Amino acid sequence: MESDIPRYNLTVDYKVGEGFGENLLGYKNVHCKIEAGFFILCTKGTIQATINGNHYDIVENDLITLPPNYFMEIHEFSSDIHIYYAGFSFQFIENINLMKSTQHLLPIIMQNPVIKLSPLQANSYKMFYESSILAYTSTRTLANKEIVKAVLTMFVEGATEVYKLQNKWYISSQSRKYEIYQEFIQLLMKHYTVHHSTSFYASHLGLTLPHFCSTIKKAAGNTPLEIIASVILMDAKSRLKSSNEPVKNIALSLGFNNISFFNKYFKQHTGVTPQEYRGH
Repeated sequence: MESDIPRYNLTVDYKVGEGFGENLLGYKNVHCKIEAGFFILCTKGTIQATINGNHYDIVENDLITLPPNYFMEIHEFSSDIHIYYAGFSFQFIENINLMKSTQHLLPIIMQNPVIKLSPLQANSYKMFYESSILAYTSTRTLANKEIVKAVLTMFVEGATEVYKLQNKWYISSQSRKYEIYQEFIQLLMKHYTVHHSTSFYASHLGLTLPHFCSTIKKAAGNTPLEIIASVILMDAKSRLKSSNEPVKNIALSLGFNNISFFNKYFKQHTGVTPQEYRGH
C-alpha cells in the first residue's frame, strides 16, 4: 500500500533561487517526503524545522544539505528569513554517477544535514548561488545536461569540503568498508518499505551475510538490523506525529502485513506503542 504522505519532486532537472518569508508560507506546516535533493543556505533569519524526525533550529550561515528521499516539515520561520536554494530532481541525480570520492560522506550528511559555515564560507556560497541564479535565466543552460551536472558537482564538492573540515565527521574515502556502507544506505533508502532482512541487502551487494554484517558494524558502529530499524522508525515516527493516517495504513506501507507485528516491532525499539507515541 502506498503511503498517503505527500511527496515532492522537481519536474525539471535543476532549480535555483531565493526564498523569503512571503514565498515560504506555502511550505509551512506541510509534512512531506521530498524526493529531490536540495542545498539550502540561510543568510538571514531563523527557521524551525524537522528533518528525518529530528528538530533543527536553522540560523544565519547554516548550510542544509539534503540528499534525495528525506522527510521534512517547516514549523516556523522569522519574518526576515532569507535563503538561497538549489534543487536537483531525483531522476537527474540517480541517472548520473557522482564521484566515488564523495559518496562515502552520504551517511554522515544524512545524520548531520545542518552545518554551520564560517562567514567567509557563507559569503563564497552566496556568490555561487547568485551567479547560478543569473545563469539559470538562460534556456540554453537548463537544456544542457552537462552544465547542470557540473553545477551539481560543484555543490557536492563544496559540501564535501565543508564536511571534511569537521574532523569528527571525516571518514577516509580509501576504505572499502565505507564504500560498502554507502552502497547499503543507498539500497536501504530504496527498499526499506519492502525488505527488512539483512540477507536481502547482503545478496544485492554480492557479499556473504557474515561479511556484510561485520563490515557494516565496523563502518557504522551499528548492526545492519539496527540501521534498517532506524530508517523504518524514522518514517513511522514522522507520519505518526504529522498526520492522522491510520496506524494500519502506516504499517502496511512500511512492509508490515500484520499490524500486531508492527506494534510489537515499534514498541521493541521505542518502548511505546505507535498509538502511545502519537499521543505524547
